Amino acid sequence: MTAFSNRMPPVFLERYLKEWLELPDLNALASISGLNEREAEKAVIKHNEAKTGYKIRDLFCTKEARELRRDLLRMIARYAVTRIGKEMILTLTPSQDREELQRRFDDIRLSIELLRALGDEVTELRDRLKKAVITQLNLPKAPVLAVSTPKNEAIEQLIRATYGDFVTLTLIDSPDKAKELVSREDYILLIDEQEPSYAETGIIPKNSAELSEPCEVYPEFVVRNYVVKQGAIEALIEILEQFEILRDSMLFRDVSISDLKAASALIDDAKNEKVENISFDEVVLKYEAKISREAARIMRAGGNADEFRVYLEEILMEMADELMLRDDARLILRECAYDGLESGATAFEFARDGLEGLRQRYMREKAERRYYRLRNLAKQLEQYRDSIDTGIKRLFYLDFLIAIALFARDFELNIPELVDGGLGVEQGKNIFLKEEERQGGEKVVPVSYSVGKVKLGIFGATPHPIAILTGANSGGKTCLLNTLATSVILTGLGLPVPAERAEIPVMPLYLYRRKMIKKTGSFEYSMRALSRLFMREGGKVVLIDELEALTEPGAMGRIMASILNNLREDTLAVVITHLINEILPYISMRKIRVDGIEPEGLDDSGNIIVDRQPMFNHIGSSMPELVIKKLLVRVKRAELKAVYEEILDVLAKERAEVRSEI
Repeated sequence: MTAFSNRMPPVFLERYLKEWLELPDLNALASISGLNEREAEKAVIKHNEAKTGYKIRDLFCTKEARELRRDLLRMIARYAVTRIGKEMILTLTPSQDREELQRRFDDIRLSIELLRALGDEVTELRDRLKKAVITQLNLPKAPVLAVSTPKNEAIEQLIRATYGDFVTLTLIDSPDKAKELVSREDYILLIDEQEPSYAETGIIPKNSAELSEPCEVYPEFVVRNYVVKQGAIEALIEILEQFEILRDSMLFRDVSISDLKAASALIDDAKNEKVENISFDEVVLKYEAKISREAARIMRAGGNADEFRVYLEEILMEMADELMLRDDARLILRECAYDGLESGATAFEFARDGLEGLRQRYMREKAERRYYRLRNLAKQLEQYRDSIDTGIKRLFYLDFLIAIALFARDFELNIPELVDGGLGVEQGKNIFLKEEERQGGEKVVPVSYSVGKVKLGIFGATPHPIAILTGANSGGKTCLLNTLATSVILTGLGLPVPAERAEIPVMPLYLYRRKMIKKTGSFEYSMRALSRLFMREGGKVVLIDELEALTEPGAMGRIMASILNNLREDTLAVVITHLINEILPYISMRKIRVDGIEPEGLDDSGNIIVDRQPMFNHIGSSMPELVIKKLLVRVKRAELKAVYEEILDVLAKERAEVRSEI
């Protein structure tokens, strides 16, 4: 199994690991498999990838794309109100299977409709969901299994394969060894195919056929796995009873409330340890005091020894019943009582020598009773396993869906259309800027943009598969690139995107952001990263933000032109650059379009005034040109004015020459 990356888990644990991986319950995975939280998360992601058949790194093919996926999922996870719901979001993996993506989209559409139908009641539903807690699953004490004959390799191998280190395996080959073991352990499960060889209290006979049943071998583990879920079970019962719309929904229609209630009642029984909390020593002291008082009363009343013995026999039966002693143990208790009488002490006391042996016997009997009670509870709870597992998984999936629906509402997301040969967003918004807007920041300006063949009908966007995006710094180029990357990633995850309408291809994403270039500062590293574009067959989406810092502009321009010219025909790409003058002479205009975000000027503080909607087949003006224009207005000296005018003239001629080539 995935959680045990370097070794196979014991057979009995496989069902539980699968359950924890699919929920997912990182706490249970971490505590039982010995993984830390990050490793447990990776195990869940690996399990999800195996289930869908697609790996994150194969669809989000650069570190920057994978980091953006994590950032987006962390934003969405804040909307979940349960721990499992958050983990379900954070471990979501992408797919290229269109049927799977459409299924995810359909579920989200239903959750958005549910949100509308619930109206103000969604707050109360989320309050109920907060109670859906699965507590920490801690391992109970390992049961001790013993074999009665040495060299019974087949049985030992079966035990090791089934339970591994979760049980202690030993050998009982003599009555003395049996007594020694039961003196140290609560109880021992003796695997013996013959008639039980050792009749010591605390030795519970088992046959090899029962070894495959955790209810027989490790019932406390089975019971605890249900006890930790009681909060979630009771929250689910409350939600289904209160919200008819959910009770009758496709999600919960086949979940039995009566099964959930029966299981919760059994869990209450498992948590009720009143009988087992009886202290042997406290009972002994209580009855010693009681017998002493009665003896004193009989003496004061002039009674005799026979009267006292009648009372003593009755009180010993009462005490034996309270301690639930077996017949032979009752005889030992009686001997301790009469030996105590012969000691001649003024106050009654049981004989302490015999009492210690009885005490050990009582503890073993108590452990046996507890074993059988837990075994019966485990078997009863297992009857409701499917109902509980299905109900709980859907309960947390409900939290997952509501979180996405609320996020989609707050960030104005919509379900994209899956297409071939094009990528486009209509009225798209950068999610991270939208978050700042929601916190009181500047209002986000929506932008429409596309490359390739789409049906969005964005005016001027010719169907070139590759676009070079130009324009001044702070004009919105990087924000647009992030909006496109976000839309591709969310679509691959089966989630809505930040646009009024979107057409998104189901293709791997190669995202290269400026912060990667600045962080690495290595031309060789970056070239190796870019080389992946040509090492994999099939179409892909390529988004690149300003690689010019890697080397001198002339060489970088030719390198970028070579990269763009050699991209596969079925690749869609958007590249942000200030090196359009260096690139343009070397690129094929048959498949490459040049777009620009056109600045309108600078305000008094030097901030750019810009229309963030790109102009298609148009080179955007540069920041130097804007700055020189601003300085020209303010300058008074004729000599300096002439210099600025000459600079502007040179820049204008250069821009005109370049534009004439488009």
